[in-house]
Amino acid sequence: MNLRKDEGKRNVFLETILAIAISVVYMLVVIYYIPELMFLYPVYFIILGIRHGINYNVTGLLISALIIGMVVDMVFAISIIIAFAPLSIVLNYTIERRRKSLEIISSSTLLLFISFLIIMIVMKGVTGISLINQLEERLAQLLDGQMNALKNMDLSSYEMLKIGDGLEGIVQYTILIMPSIMIIFSLAIAYINYLISVLILRRWGYGIVSIPRFSRLQLPSNILLGTGIMFIGAFILKGLKLFYYETILLNITVLIFFIFFIQGLSVVDYKLIAMKFPIFLRGIIIILLMVLLPFGWIISIIGLLDVIIDFRKLGRTT
Repeated sequence: MNLRKDEGKRNVFLETILAIAISVVYMLVVIYYIPELMFLYPVYFIILGIRHGINYNVTGLLISALIIGMVVDMVFAISIIIAFAPLSIVLNYTIERRRKSLEIISSSTLLLFISFLIIMIVMKGVTGISLINQLEERLAQLLDGQMNALKNMDLSSYEMLKIGDGLEGIVQYTILIMPSIMIIFSLAIAYINYLISVLILRRWGYGIVSIPRFSRLQLPSNILLGTGIMFIGAFILKGLKLFYYETILLNITVLIFFIFFIQGLSVVDYKLIAMKFPIFLRGIIIILLMVLLPFGWIISIIGLLDVIIDFRKLGRTT
């Protein structure tokens, strides 16, 4: 019995060391070659934590981040810990306790968004660099680059002015909706980490709660009440002329649009499945609808109507 217990501990120890080693190598590769894939870093520790306990999740991630910090930079290591440790822990906890998918995704998204805000505050305090100011400068450089490119084209001064005003408006709009972009970004990261972790665990025989297919994605029935309350709150701020009410209203509008847009896409996917479209063709259609902006409002209205009418007859969720 003791020999089996010792062997089990040895296997867990080796698996933890392996997860740390793989995560370190992975991060060092993606940092320099594919930084867009850094967000998959927590997957190793979510799986480790569900297999052997949340303590291994936390310990492994901390050791891995510190090793990366010694190789790259300790400020970067702190950023990794702040961003991914809370996400890894909450996904580990909620998946292990078989929470509903909507609860898992919403809680992990909220926590990741808060983590990003903390990183911005820490970065400004430690380095004196504001990430928002850096973004503004980067967008301004892109705007200057576009304007210089336009100078080489045979355009009148009036046309140049109109195009310049339009591009500047896009830059200002992007800066204003940064909170919404961060929330959507947090949602995407949380969902992908959740999806990959569950798929791997199920592959290894762990009966983790299943993820609803995208075609059966359904917002809770009280989403309309929540939407109404948010807009009423924003208009109250406007009436009282309190702080940044226009920015708050704009971000609420973007988020609500996005939520119903995703719901609308799920309705389209459901109908395509019912019409027996192959998965490849369905994927192309969904991507085109996401890229073609004029269809955005139509898809969002479909999503809104689905909440009210329930086109797919999936039943109401709360």
